[in-house]
Amino acid sequence: MKKNLHIKWLIGSVGLLLASIVLIILSLTVLNDFVTVDKSLNSTTEAYLSFNTNYAEVGSPLTVSVHNLDKSEDEIVYTWTIGSQIIDNHSDTYIPTENDLEKFITVEVSYDFDKSISASLYCSKLPVIYINTADGLSVGDEYTTASIAMQGSPEYTNENTDFYFGGAQIKLRGNSTKNRLKKPYKLKLDTACDLYGMGLNKHWVLLANDIDHTHIRNHLVFELSEKLGMSYTTDSTHVILIFNNEYQGVYQLCEQIRIDSERVDVFSWEALADDAAELIAQVKQQTEGLNNETTKNIEDELSEMLKTDLSWLSAPYEFEYQNVTYKITDYVDIPGTTGGFLLEMDFYHLYDPAISQITTNHMQPFFFSSPEYAVTNKSLYEYAKNYIQTFEYALHSDDFFYHDEDVHYESSPKYFDWNTGWQGIQLPVKYSDPERDGYHYSQLFSLDSLINNFIICEFTMNWDSMKNSVFITKDISGLASLSPAWDYDWAFGNINMYQINTWFPESWHTTNEYFTNEQYYQSVQWNRYLIKDPYFLLKAYEKYKQIRPTIIEDIIKEDGTIDMYYQYLKEAGNANDDMWKTTYISYNSVSFDKSMTKLRDFIETRVAWLDKQFADFDTFVTSLGYYTPSEEITIDSIQFNTDGTATITASTTNAQTKKIALQVNGTSVYEGDVVDGSTTITTRAVYSNGAGIVVASGLNKNGDYIDGITSYKVYGGE
Repeated sequence: MKKNLHIKWLIGSVGLLLASIVLIILSLTVLNDFVTVDKSLNSTTEAYLSFNTNYAEVGSPLTVSVHNLDKSEDEIVYTWTIGSQIIDNHSDTYIPTENDLEKFITVEVSYDFDKSISASLYCSKLPVIYINTADGLSVGDEYTTASIAMQGSPEYTNENTDFYFGGAQIKLRGNSTKNRLKKPYKLKLDTACDLYGMGLNKHWVLLANDIDHTHIRNHLVFELSEKLGMSYTTDSTHVILIFNNEYQGVYQLCEQIRIDSERVDVFSWEALADDAAELIAQVKQQTEGLNNETTKNIEDELSEMLKTDLSWLSAPYEFEYQNVTYKITDYVDIPGTTGGFLLEMDFYHLYDPAISQITTNHMQPFFFSSPEYAVTNKSLYEYAKNYIQTFEYALHSDDFFYHDEDVHYESSPKYFDWNTGWQGIQLPVKYSDPERDGYHYSQLFSLDSLINNFIICEFTMNWDSMKNSVFITKDISGLASLSPAWDYDWAFGNINMYQINTWFPESWHTTNEYFTNEQYYQSVQWNRYLIKDPYFLLKAYEKYKQIRPTIIEDIIKEDGTIDMYYQYLKEAGNANDDMWKTTYISYNSVSFDKSMTKLRDFIETRVAWLDKQFADFDTFVTSLGYYTPSEEITIDSIQFNTDGTATITASTTNAQTKKIALQVNGTSVYEGDVVDGSTTITTRAVYSNGAGIVVASGLNKNGDYIDGITSYKVYGGE
């Protein structure tokens, strides 16, 4: 999409008629809702107005030009209106003031006593998106045709931004939030565009943030995840939405989470289907003499069929279309079905037969966000299902490795008891994954992604963390990743629509039983097993110490991130309050200003508490309470040798301990017989110039881990 020089609003008759705007962009294509008229600017005969800029900025002159009106300057009258108030200005220029923010600025040009044309811009610090549906139709769960116009801001200008003017499809999105009066939307542009510098794509989301009156919780966490170094992150920016000529308030324009080179950049089976369909259609055109329209129809139909039936991904790689069997590998290369999927944890889709789902044996519910029809290919579906299940079993094992020979269990929950938590039993189940026998959990999932997810869960104290909107990505090669971060409007102690108390700034999210009462699987969520591993705890501790004086401090310091967003959004936030404050009553929420104060109070209290828990590593381990070192086993020494090895000596006073397992930095395990109460091993897994941790665990005569007989020793570092 080319950059527009300025917006030109063509409006006939008196008043603000944004529904019938005609937008002329640099390409001189005129878009009038859904009618595209190709004509040059010089051939336009209808009178219209244009501004010298595509946004109104406080202190910058806003000048209107009159086109195709054969009148002298003294024959026309300029009338400026701010909001609904006519002001004393009859020139062609107006300079907006602070009082004009979050109002329409309209200029009307009158002539011949009873004729006039007018043009408007919405004045905001934020960029503005205008959306009009065909005939003003309301939006539901299915796509509705719409037109979109974008307005810039001091941050987003013609020099740095591609503005979209054209057609789109729009529908509601979300689960509980789509039932609110302020609706969230999913957009599909007719043509891919790099909206506000967030990457070229057709697919976008408009979050209403109806229950977050700061409007920044999601955006704050998206930025945090990027700074933490998450594999995949979501870009967003705040906008004002004008929908069918009506102001709708502050929205958050976001990338939609999907597999795409500009989003979650893993292998795309849908893109491969598009490529195969295109090549097959081209061959049919050449061999059968088809015209372009017929060829395009075949390509579109075949592409849709290939996406909804993925059986062709596996041998014999064949697909039948119009009674002809095509061997797809004759057209495209098909990699192994070892990735290329995006999973989302979400209990809302547990009983939806229309989507591909995975539920682990400990009840973690996932559905395939992409490819949506993964279940149609047994190889891809089973690979993803087993990969996730094996990872979960690795977390549940004594040494955090998956062992095929272990007895594996599945959860059988019954009910939640407010005094004792979830009631139920664990039942043995047959499960085998010899391909990954002996894999540590960090050899299945990116350790960095697990740590970053834990840090975000704890920092945000989000009601939905490890319950809904938890994404897993996996490419054809490499490890799976917990990313990107999504859905944090219930974070930082926010009052949600069900009036559930989430104000726990001085508690661990991972271990707080209150955050498990909604769904059983929260009580066995993955973080609860990760914090039993001292290796994971050390890495999480190091991460917090790294980001606390930089990333976290930048959020809470004076004139930091929170203060910056308050100044940026205060006028827009207050205007949003005026629009939607009557809906706040339904869940006892507060205004923009008060919400910002409460957000700051929560985060400052939370960080102060976290600082105490992270005072040193031992304090951190003790505070979480899921790993308790035993006095019956100790690591006596770690001796660095001149040949680059290290000698570790451990001892025990526990009579049942016949061997000691020494686990070095998670993935290296050594066993030594106990002789006179101690054992010694030599390893290259410990480096004298590095830092890490050794965990000692007692094994009985059968080689099984003894509960509670374990301790750790940190070496190197500060």
